[in-house]
Amino acid sequence: MIKDELDSKILLFLKNNSRASYAQIGRQIGLSASAVGERIQRLENTGVIKEYATLIDTKKIGFSVSAYILMSLESKNFHNFISIIDRFEEVEHCSRVTGENCLIMKIIVRDSEHLQEVIDKLAEHGNPSTQVILSDIITNGKKIINGQ
Repeated sequence: MIKDELDSKILLFLKNNSRASYAQIGRQIGLSASAVGERIQRLENTGVIKEYATLIDTKKIGFSVSAYILMSLESKNFHNFISIIDRFEEVEHCSRVTGENCLIMKIIVRDSEHLQEVIDKLAEHGNPSTQVILSDIITNGKKIINGQ
């Protein structure tokens, strides 16, 4: 649970740089390193901070195409598909949504041929509708200059 404005500042700082030291954060918000450490420990223990992650520039490792795929599934296929969705290593994120589609996924693939392969595999389970991402404007809460 967030206790006060200092907790909010710590969370914002960690969101922008999760590798920052307690001392760096403390200097920015006016607390000692030990006080920052205690607050971060409490935020972790209460589940406010769930995990720390590394953001990878997927284009630099050969995955240059990203897309959103909306999926409509018959209700009889929904739970089966949910149980196997993690087998699709291309799926970076999947959310259940309202509307005529029941799922939206963000996928990352090498190229258009790879995208087609993924779409074909998904079509075995339901009706995928694909929108290729041309460029990102905001990523992880940060605006990307000129969409690059």
